[in-house]
Amino acid sequence: MAPSTIPENWANTLGMKFHLVRSGVFTMGSPKTEARRFADEDQHVTTISQDFFLSVYQMTQAQWRAVTGENPSRFTLSKQLPVENVSWIDCQRFLERLNAEEYLYELTTYLGADWRYSLPTEAQWEYACRAGTVTSYYFGDQCTGKEGNFGKGGQEQSKSSPTRSKGIGTLEVGSFPPNPWGFYDMCGNLCEWTSDNYGYYETDASTDPVGGRATGEHVARGGSWRSIPDNCRSASRFNFLSTYRGDNCGLRLALTRQA
Repeated sequence: MAPSTIPENWANTLGMKFHLVRSGVFTMGSPKTEARRFADEDQHVTTISQDFFLSVYQMTQAQWRAVTGENPSRFTLSKQLPVENVSWIDCQRFLERLNAEEYLYELTTYLGADWRYSLPTEAQWEYACRAGTVTSYYFGDQCTGKEGNFGKGGQEQSKSSPTRSKGIGTLEVGSFPPNPWGFYDMCGNLCEWTSDNYGYYETDASTDPVGGRATGEHVARGGSWRSIPDNCRSASRFNFLSTYRGDNCGLRLALTRQA
């Protein structure tokens, strides 16, 4: 399929909905004046040179189970809750299944032979999260605690929800308004694995960066229901061992062209 005919949206038979993100340039990281920033968020100009697709929602438990036959999650009262307790290694095995046989055939038949399922790079994730904004969050510089499922604010929003007990845990995907590009839960609910190794940024301008040297740690982004709002800023970074499984960490898939 030629680039000019790439659709804006695509959904597979598993119910995963993807939205096209056009290539562009943005400033990754946070300014030194941003409240509660960390030392590993140095700003640098980053170019995303290729269009890619990103899942509109975090991966649900129903979708994970449909591929693996298992549900490792702690919070299981709704199929539309995001899958958690999955390690970075688990995600790689999941991707191997998606990029084989009928799932790959469906993808390549519709989009083209060079497309594959992947985790987004850290740069792709932040580019899509910011959605053209330069503020601390995609909804501004101030947080009331009601914009996403994080900290006390997220718990207060969900006291009547049947999907979790005593205001603790994840909420169904899409429970809060999306960012300006239509992506839900980029701030809170679950941290999302990226493909990148963890390391400090290079501060020079870069194109399609793919993370640092192999350290056994990988980057997750977005913050979770456990996080205080400050740790759910667009620039916030988390680093976990590739074997880490926690009820605060899940995934959101990308579709990317392979070289």
